[in-house]
Amino acid sequence: MNLKKLFHIKSADTENNLSVQPVLAISLDEKYFSFSISNVQGNQLYQLACYNADEMNPETLAEILSLHPEASGLFYKVAVCYHYPQHVLVPNEFYAHENIGELWKAVHGIASIKNIVSENATEWQLNTIYTIPADVQQFLNRRYPTASFKHYSTLSLKNSLIPVQSGLLQVDFGVDEFKLVVTKQNQLLLIEQFEYTTPNDVIYQLMKVCNGYAMSPYEVQLSISGLVDKDSALYKELYSYFINIEFRNANWSHTDHPNHFFTHLNDIVKCAS
Repeated sequence: MNLKKLFHIKSADTENNLSVQPVLAISLDEKYFSFSISNVQGNQLYQLACYNADEMNPETLAEILSLHPEASGLFYKVAVCYHYPQHVLVPNEFYAHENIGELWKAVHGIASIKNIVSENATEWQLNTIYTIPADVQQFLNRRYPTASFKHYSTLSLKNSLIPVQSGLLQVDFGVDEFKLVVTKQNQLLLIEQFEYTTPNDVIYQLMKVCNGYAMSPYEVQLSISGLVDKDSALYKELYSYFINIEFRNANWSHTDHPNHFFTHLNDIVKCAS
């Protein structure tokens, strides 16, 4: 196992300032695990860490949590967001819980060997169907028996910005992937995750989406968060194609990193509160 710590933020005098209603937010996918501890309003960050490994299995998760006993304390709420890329969005009129296995097979062509989970995004009249490794789900259920669980697509819908007439691209950047939510004229068009190596990979996918949904890069709103800096080659490349760019910042602030780096964890807190 190749475990690597990517970030660790600890606010000064955390123990003395810790809220009486601390919230633990966890973000997890196949290779990345991050958590934050904040107040229930999500505007004060006490601690945050992010790790990368070849595989985020129960053994890896147990090792990370052993390095951070503060993530095993008593919390007012615990909220977990899964970022596994494969998912299916099904409108309410075509959804039946007893048929989620068949729906998954119809889209992906094969039956899943993992646990299939579904959840409702009421505001959009949609249901998210996704899969979780059974051993990971069991580990987290044992460790955090009162936790709530959501998939990133459901969370994105709950925290999505108001769609704009000319189109809105919400992009959240990870180390080697980015998540994209596309809306236009009060309609959800796309929620997808893409891998990337170079800035050109990102531009290619975003321009492909703009062309496919008849949105002008000169008019569309690009809202970005995650691991992209204003001085980076990626940001400069984005700005050469898109005019209306804004960072979607977390409610909390800290001095170690830009405020938009960990907006996805802040979103989890807001959804749980």
